[in-house]
Amino acid sequence: LLAVYFQQHQINPPKIIPDPIFVRRAYLDTIGLLPTTQQLNEFLSDTSSQKRATLVQKLLSDKRAYADHWLTFWNDMLRNDYRGTGYIDGGRRQISGWLYSALVENIPYDRFVGELVNPTKASEGFARGILWRGTVNAAMLPPMQASQNIAQVFMGVNLKCASCHDSFINDWTLADAYGLAAIYSDEHLQLVQCDKPTGKTATLRFLYPQLGALNDKSDKPDRLKQFEQLVTSKANGRLPRTIVNRLWAKLIGRGLVEPIDDMDKPAWDSDLLDYLAEDLVAHDYNLKRTIELILTSDAYQLPTVEYLPSKEAYVFKGPLTRRLTAEQFCDAIATLGDQWPRLPASIEIDFSAGNLLGDMKQPQWIWTLEPEEVGRTREQQNTEKRETEAAKKKAEAEKKKADDLRKLADPANESEEPKTSPPPVGPAVPDKKPDDTKKPDEPKNALKPWDRHKVVFLKSIELEKVPSEAYAAVAASQGFSLLVNGKQAGRILSDGNRFGRVAVFDVKPQLIAGRNIFAIDVSSHSEKIGLTEEEVDKFLNSRNHINTVSGVGFYLRATTANSPPIELVSDESWRVRRAPEDGWPKRTIEPKDWFPAVKLPAELTPIDEGPALPPIRRIDFSNEAIDLGPTLKPAAATAAQPGHLRASLQGADPLMLALDRPNREQVITTRLTSATTIQALELTNGVALDNRLKQVSQHLLPLATKDPSAFIDDIYQHSLSRKPTETEKQVALEMFGEKPKPENIADFLWAISMLPEFQLIN
Repeated sequence: LLAVYFQQHQINPPKIIPDPIFVRRAYLDTIGLLPTTQQLNEFLSDTSSQKRATLVQKLLSDKRAYADHWLTFWNDMLRNDYRGTGYIDGGRRQISGWLYSALVENIPYDRFVGELVNPTKASEGFARGILWRGTVNAAMLPPMQASQNIAQVFMGVNLKCASCHDSFINDWTLADAYGLAAIYSDEHLQLVQCDKPTGKTATLRFLYPQLGALNDKSDKPDRLKQFEQLVTSKANGRLPRTIVNRLWAKLIGRGLVEPIDDMDKPAWDSDLLDYLAEDLVAHDYNLKRTIELILTSDAYQLPTVEYLPSKEAYVFKGPLTRRLTAEQFCDAIATLGDQWPRLPASIEIDFSAGNLLGDMKQPQWIWTLEPEEVGRTREQQNTEKRETEAAKKKAEAEKKKADDLRKLADPANESEEPKTSPPPVGPAVPDKKPDDTKKPDEPKNALKPWDRHKVVFLKSIELEKVPSEAYAAVAASQGFSLLVNGKQAGRILSDGNRFGRVAVFDVKPQLIAGRNIFAIDVSSHSEKIGLTEEEVDKFLNSRNHINTVSGVGFYLRATTANSPPIELVSDESWRVRRAPEDGWPKRTIEPKDWFPAVKLPAELTPIDEGPALPPIRRIDFSNEAIDLGPTLKPAAATAAQPGHLRASLQGADPLMLALDRPNREQVITTRLTSATTIQALELTNGVALDNRLKQVSQHLLPLATKDPSAFIDDIYQHSLSRKPTETEKQVALEMFGEKPKPENIADFLWAISMLPEFQLIN
């Protein structure tokens, strides 16, 4: 196809790039990482004529690395992030778990799109959008967001102007935008032009009516199903053309159609666009197939060229020089010293997807059959016992005080027992009749001690020695704490959207060689959080609510060098007791008189009903009962995964923000292609990069000290896929001095990372 194109434009294409450039380019474009020196040398020593195609296939088959890298691409387009506007107050929901699993499993693109436009609970965050606080214009309401974003991302149609008025830049109308938005509205949608109601009601409308119509009388679930069928129909050629154009732009630097969000524009080679689109459909919408097709083409393997916008029509002469993304840059620094974060920013990601973690034990949801009344009675008895003991201690303290006062008043009779009690010290208090003593009124919203109680789960485990790493995950339908050997474990990752009902703990500090006991201390109730005093009075049950289905799940993974990992999961071997007697945290083994835990039936999963209790202030995610069933597996996988967390799985820091990682409150399909002043300042003086370099340099110090020359060669090959020149090596050795220090290595790495050769994909 391109041979004909080159002939038409009188272009004699140059030879394809040499192996060192190709291997670096292929690694960065498929999995987002620099090839190590060993990987580079293995490829260079391969004499096979098919080694480039083999390398691309090998890289694309690395499920986790592929997902880690392409997560950035899709997070931008689906405006998914781990924190930011709407996530805290329930006006927005992540799709991180669904998206990561979809990438790991490489689900067909038509199914991928179908699950976003006709979403499940796991994928609904994109279509439902953001419920902005305060007053917003009509074009920013959730149904209109769905209209704009779905049209832009999946069909390359810009409806932003048409969401306010008939567009001045294309042929799309206000009725088109509202017709699409009406699919997602829970009620009849009124057309609003430039924030002025028109009095007209939106009519359901697909952007391409020739493909089919939507039934106006259908309920919302049926509308969404009809819409999914229209969007993913093989007759809808716009769907595959839009995505292959985006992939071409991502890998080559410029789309076949530009701008890539306006697919009504002509392609510079329509035959090539049609071929890629039809090939995608013919191969079951396999995006990896399209990526492989592009990466193994001679077009991709041409030398890079520079392109500046001009009035002349664009002519393809080769891939454009591209910049590393913020995530690629941060990963490149991390990979030089193999220093990575341990935990992701979200607890929703299932790192066991695609069997990435192998035969990982799966925890079970457990609870107790011990009646609630037993717990209330035992808690009442515990309370009465505590009150009796407290009264006894108080009486003893008062007697001791009286004895001390008597001794001070009459030291000569110190050894004699007083015949009468000593007179009170201080002003005389008039006698009171029993009827005059009255306790203050108890507030209306006071809860009896036996209305709430603990439900405690215990399990012990033997460890030959203290592990080098130990992480635990807990999910519970009510509030809970985790105790390890009687000490409370600290949460290091928690799900704020579920009020901390799911959390990961670093339990290594509490573990000992020998027997260790784990205790999960769970509340017997759920509650509505954040009520005012007046609301508590009015909705008392919202502070003391028993969930319809309660449950707890637990997973522990402890690892020690040269030993297989140890796993402990929640199952029926755990012991449980409602309102256990005081002193239970000091136990070192499961008591036999406690009930055995019971596994929840397969059809039941715990539900935290607290968010759905009255009062309901906003119609959004924050007021929905939370099904915790899908949360346990990702939480356990987060504790079990071996670390090596990529920047795509981290929240944005100042370095990533300066390098143009977006806040994702809107769809982002392209990032900046040129450097900015803020980037220069952050790369020069920023704390985030400085801290990364310090961490890496500490780890690399032994290697740099042992053989500085070999170390310099390795860093150049790893970061630039070439050896240093003699001049470069001499400068680096001078930087190190007689004995390298961490700051010398950090300066050397900084100098390497500032090279255009490092920051660009050539």
